Amino acid sequence: MKKAIMYGGGNIGRGFIGKVFSDSGYEVCFLDIMQPLIDEMNRRHGYTVRIVSNAETVDAPVKNVRAVNSSTEQALEEIATCDIMATAVGVNVLPKIAPVIAEGVKKRMRENGRPLDIILCENQLEADVLMRGWINERLNDEEKAWAEKNLGLVEASIGRMVPPLTPEEKAKDSLLICVEPYCQLPVDKAAFKGEIPDLVGLVPYTPFGFYIKRKLFLHNMGHAMVAYFAYQQGIEYIWQAVEHKEVYDLARKAMKGSGEALIRQYGEEMRANVEENIDDLLFRFGNKALKDTVARVGGDLVRKLRRNDRLVGAALYCIEQGVDPEPIVEGIRAALKFDREGDVSAPELQKALKEQGVDYVLEHYMGLKPDEPLFKMIKG
Repeated sequence: MKKAIMYGGGNIGRGFIGKVFSDSGYEVCFLDIMQPLIDEMNRRHGYTVRIVSNAETVDAPVKNVRAVNSSTEQALEEIATCDIMATAVGVNVLPKIAPVIAEGVKKRMRENGRPLDIILCENQLEADVLMRGWINERLNDEEKAWAEKNLGLVEASIGRMVPPLTPEEKAKDSLLICVEPYCQLPVDKAAFKGEIPDLVGLVPYTPFGFYIKRKLFLHNMGHAMVAYFAYQQGIEYIWQAVEHKEVYDLARKAMKGSGEALIRQYGEEMRANVEENIDDLLFRFGNKALKDTVARVGGDLVRKLRRNDRLVGAALYCIEQGVDPEPIVEGIRAALKFDREGDVSAPELQKALKEQGVDYVLEHYMGLKPDEPLFKMIKG
């Protein structure tokens, strides 16, 4: 049996990619630092993924699973001998796992020389460039040359939504993960160094920038729009927001704007893809079984208002492609009213708005300059 390494045993690692590897006939070895999770995986050699929708709930077993602590020498051996690998740790953790991957790559180079492709499931623009830089810091010139030829760092677009578990569900099964039915895995076709693996749901595509922007400027932006418009209406759940006609129409209009920008950059032949994606996303946002809240989707406001993120980034992308960004600007204005107490960053932004004014927020939080059209549009 071929072996797949899944670096990261969290929501996406277990609920999406680990299951994809298992369903595709691989033995799945998780690398993680959470010893209780590692011990439980090694005790059970599997776990359950619960697929939830408005129509039904299905428990799907994930088999042929084991786990290794990523701080051990065994982790390097696993990297050196695997057939495919993926990461799902979050972009802030990538620099911390890069040294382990680098040591595993060096061991692989010395002992068998086989190419290695690592699917980066991080939803970060240019995750491949960042990761190669961090890995190269640990390699000498000969190793860098080998890695350039044989180490594929493959960007992926992660669209599957993973709802939170209840305390009761967590207490009953520490490995349980709930997911929505959607399970496509678009990846950068041009980045593979070895043969492209035959994985369930894999969508190899080039130029991959299309899928990265579709995820950020359609999925992430649309989800946030629903949350910020819904917050103004006092709505608690995302599914309730999608059923609210005004919220639905405002979010859809913003998504249509980003979609038009995508079509202008990547060609009219992508129109059906984009329009189907918008319809599908709004349908998926209405999944009651996800139990997703407006507070969670709208949370961490400061990060979501950064220049290169889902809101400001989408508006700038529209301007770049000659599309009117006003529907997205309306959502940015709504986001500035997201004043939920207890959020990780909303109180900070509200304090800055009150004490230093909107110009300061536009410049220091959104990275916009006063002479930029978007700066003026948001101010109104």
